[in-house]
Formats: sequence, C-alpha cells, structure tokens
Amino acid sequence: MRLLDRLAQCSAPFVVRQADGALWQLPGPSDFAPRLRRCPLRYVLADDLVQTCTELAYSGGDELSSCLDLIHLPAQELWVEWDERIRQRVLTEMVPEVRCGDLSDIRRAGVLIRGGARGRSGTLRTFWLGADESSEVMFSPIETLLDLDGAPALQKTALLLAGQTVRVCEPGCPELDAILQCAGFRLDEPWLRYYRATVLDRATQDEVVRELLSAVAFDVAMLTALFLLMALRVDLGNRMVDTSRLNMKRSRIGKPALLEHIEVCASVFAGAGSRCGTLADSTRRGPRFHHVRGHIVRRHDTVYWRAPHWRGHIRMGHIRTRTVQLQLPA
Repeated sequence: MRLLDRLAQCSAPFVVRQADGALWQLPGPSDFAPRLRRCPLRYVLADDLVQTCTELAYSGGDELSSCLDLIHLPAQELWVEWDERIRQRVLTEMVPEVRCGDLSDIRRAGVLIRGGARGRSGTLRTFWLGADESSEVMFSPIETLLDLDGAPALQKTALLLAGQTVRVCEPGCPELDAILQCAGFRLDEPWLRYYRATVLDRATQDEVVRELLSAVAFDVAMLTALFLLMALRVDLGNRMVDTSRLNMKRSRIGKPALLEHIEVCASVFAGAGSRCGTLADSTRRGPRFHHVRGHIVRRHDTVYWRAPHWRGHIRMGHIRTRTVQLQLPA
C-alpha cells in the first residue's frame, strides 16, 4: 500500500509514554490525514524519476542553484511520495560522505506541501513508512520552510530547541549551500515543549537536533530538482491512477477507500543510462577512464541535463569522481 493511503487512514492520536508514566499527546500523522484527503494534487514518483532528481540535485555543471529563478511550486497544495531506498542509494553514490538520519528501515517517504500564492515559497511536512507492511506511519516534528527567493537570516542549528527557525549549511560547497539557504527548519511548539522537558543534558540535545535535521534537510535538493523539471515542462510521463473501481470492492468488504494520485516517471531520460565507452583511435594521448557526473547546462531560460556516463580509456588509468561533503554546523 502507498504511504499516502496509510497516512490518509491514520486516526489514532499520537501519544508518548515516558518511563515515569507521564503521557504526552503530540501532533502526529492523524492530524494531517484530513489535509491529505482534501489535497487536490498527489504525485507518486517512479524509481527512475527519483534517481534522476537526486542526480540532478547533486550534479555538476551550472548547478541547480543557478536555476532557482526558474522554479515554481506546481500547486498550492500537493503531495509528493517516493521510494526512499532509491533516493538513499543514489545519494550515497553521489555524495558518499553525507550523513542522513537513521532511515535504514524506511521504505517510502513523502511530503505534504502547502505553497504560497506566487509559487515561490511553501511549507513541507515529512512522513515515512517502514519496510514492514505492519509498520506505523512515522512523522517528523520538523516543519521545513522553503523560500526560493532566499530565506531571511536564520539561526545556527543548536538553537532549534530554543524555538528558533534554523538552517543547515555547507560552507565547503557554495552551490549546494545556495539551495540549503532557501530552507529553514523549526519544531512544532508541542514537540518543542516535549523535548525541552525530556531532553536535559547538552550532549543528548545536540544528538537529537542532528538526527531531526538530517532526516529532512536533504529532501530539499531532490524536491527542488523535481520542481525545476516541472517548471520547465519537461516531458515527464504522467499516469492518473483511478481507484474508483477498486474502492467499490473495498467498500463492499468494509475497507477504507484508496486515494487517487498521479504516477510520474522520467520517460524523457529513458535512454540516459550510464555507458562504458572508449575513445576513437587518435594520435594524441587519450584521457584516463573516468566517470562524468550528470550535470546541468543552462543557456538563458533553457536548461539541459547531461546524463552521467563513462569517458576515456581504461588503459590510461582511473580518476576518482568528485564528491561534496555535507555537514551540520556546530
């Protein structure tokens, strides 16, 4: 079952019981289920599109950050869902040093987005579904604030538990840092009170902040890449999933209805796989065998995507691919 259906069917309140018996009722998936059911636009990304968007987000060339002025959110209310295992695999290949949150057991991920009237800003709420079919929908207490025109000056991550809106930065990579500067992160007020009351020592606070932010921060680049493809009206494959007939059967046996959604694939990039090639005979010494990362080439308001591929001759040796390290500031 899709994450969106599992989330839409959530009804139980989210309650945390402490070791001393204290109960905390906190915002959880069930609080967002009605909003998802009313959401007029729901996307489920195919694996090839998840891979393309992740590669595009961390590619070379003109960088995604140079195309931010072309991007608009496709709607004021939308849902985007993907296979988190695919994104994690590609992210690990593209940026081996990256340290995301503990999402090793996550199968599906999704964000519920509420955009501004101009389509240049919005808020994102993140949800996950584990690999076990019986697992409950998980929810991030972090709200992501996206502003493609540049977010105002934000605070260091250490002030997250002080109620501040903070940012994640990468000073070693200005291009990627430009994307992260468009996003701020803040805790829901009830969750803020919970962490203040239960997480007391500084070392544990730092670890909580790191885990909370790293679980959601790296979604921003992939989603920004997706919105760029949509804004450029790239010929993505869309298939409307009509659940009406299936829901009639489910209704007869007392099961809740499934939600209609649009499955989106990257058909335009179908032939852009990684290939091993050799140089034609030449009198000059050819380049060493190396992998060329996928990269963006922008010409005014036109953006070209160069797919990742192999280049050079293996007899000339190997070149290690360039990587970008992301880290949370102290």
